[in-house]
Amino acid sequence: MIGRLLLGKESHFGAYSDIDGLPLVVDLDDTLLRTDTLYESFAAVLFKKPLSAARALVELRRGRPAFKSALCAEGLLDVQSLPINEELVEYLERQKSGGREIHLVSAAAQTIVDAVADRFDLFDSSPGSSYARNLKGSVKAAYLQSLFPQGFVYAGDSRADLAVWREAGAAVLVGTSNAVSRKAEGYTKIEARFDGISASTKDWRQLFRLHQWSKNALIFVALFLGHAYGDPSAWLSVIAGFVFFSITASGTYVLNDLADLSSDRRHATKRERPMAAGRIPLRLGMTAAFATIGFGLIGMLALGAIPFLLTLFYLAITLSYSFRFKTAAMLDVLILASLYTIRIILGAELADVVLSDWLLVFSMFFFLSLSMAKRYVEVVKAASETKIRGRGYSGADAVLLLNFGIATCSCAVFTVCMYLLEAAFPSNAYSTPQLLWIAVLSIALWSMRIWLLAARGELDDDPVAFAVKDRKSLFLGIIAALGVGGAILF
Repeated sequence: MIGRLLLGKESHFGAYSDIDGLPLVVDLDDTLLRTDTLYESFAAVLFKKPLSAARALVELRRGRPAFKSALCAEGLLDVQSLPINEELVEYLERQKSGGREIHLVSAAAQTIVDAVADRFDLFDSSPGSSYARNLKGSVKAAYLQSLFPQGFVYAGDSRADLAVWREAGAAVLVGTSNAVSRKAEGYTKIEARFDGISASTKDWRQLFRLHQWSKNALIFVALFLGHAYGDPSAWLSVIAGFVFFSITASGTYVLNDLADLSSDRRHATKRERPMAAGRIPLRLGMTAAFATIGFGLIGMLALGAIPFLLTLFYLAITLSYSFRFKTAAMLDVLILASLYTIRIILGAELADVVLSDWLLVFSMFFFLSLSMAKRYVEVVKAASETKIRGRGYSGADAVLLLNFGIATCSCAVFTVCMYLLEAAFPSNAYSTPQLLWIAVLSIALWSMRIWLLAARGELDDDPVAFAVKDRKSLFLGIIAALGVGGAILF
């Protein structure tokens, strides 16, 4: 909501009857944009050219301008997709239509400021920082005083802007804290206020993908199939492993969002993700990612060296996927399938049971099929694109993914059938192994339904997340569990 206030107070340039006549100077980061271009630039370079990001960090010893210049030299920031403050832009457009001068002045690097200014038909000038001058705080205030000796109105957001508001004819407050707002009111008139957007509990849940913790239930698979469900120590170990692994995985989801910012912002639904939309600042996202990963790894180390190494291996594969292999067609889905299988192997180690080779083969085929279903849906939705942004596929690959996905699904069902005939029935592990066919039929029916919905365009991007919310999928899961339970107990 926008509130426009005029306080009857003289500015440092005298009493103006119409402060709208003064040039309006607008800050860039967290004002015109709902994000900070410095963190955006660093994230873009970090995930595409990590060595260049490391070299840029070394440049910090020469100061922030040198750091900014090193990042901008890579030219990886997708300026056109950066989230904007729509309400402020509408206000600027009204002021511009009334003949008011509007200038974009920012501490961001000049190349970025120019690129943002080109995105809007609003600004009369757009000076930014150079290697020798960082337009922030008192430096920006002095610069604006020399540029607009008749006075100016300044739109900003942070404590650093107080030095500018002290010299301004009026202020436009954009998402400022209460403390900063009170100080700004003591310095100058308030021309307009724009409320900022803050992250809700739902945003943080979405950022950490708490709903994706359901995937980590695979850690419990070996506990049941290895018949260790009667061992309390195994339960404690697996539950603790589930928690610490899930926390680590949540951190990787945040890193994945950071790596996918540009493509997410151009996606029909993913552009509403918390960091992509600017509701959670990138600096907080980065901090949260490394904090959760570190905490999770420490917890896994407490459970043992092998669980820690398996989690570290999972982390390495996930990061290699985010940094490099996400755009490698077919290899990307193979990596996703392996991440599911690692969860099962980790569960076996935590429960101290021996895994069946049949289970590992089934797992790879089954989750390879689901990964292809996820990609198939994405490709179909973007079928008109020659090359899908952020992926290694084009619209023409949909038929290929459909065929491979159904084939690997069939291989998974065939593998579990062979397991029953070759291993489960001859063994004495089950009281009534024939009841396992109920689980097999449930798995087959669910898999066929997933591909039916995918072919109809009715499947969400992620089949696993879809299954958790879908009543029919949950029903089939319960039937499968009853089949396995019955085979053990009766």
